[in-house]
Amino acid sequence: MDLETTLWGYLPILLATIELILSVWISKERLKPINVILTLLIVILNGLAIYVLLQMVQGAWPTYLPYFGIGISTILFLIQYGLFKKK
Repeated sequence: MDLETTLWGYLPILLATIELILSVWISKERLKPINVILTLLIVILNGLAIYVLLQMVQGAWPTYLPYFGIGISTILFLIQYGLFKKK
């Protein structure tokens, strides 16, 4: 395993997985429509990003789209987390 694969493959996969878990947990704790919608968007974006990143780690042609998906889902997660902490 080289440094490039770790930085551009495994760390984004780890970040997306953590976002998925925390988003589902927030949605479970506070079952509001906005939380469910944000969780669905985060799950879709991160699921697609993880799939593409796993394909890239296995040798597929690299693309920047999974990083955009993770970035957008991070913004959505921060909005969801802000609404959760607001109470």
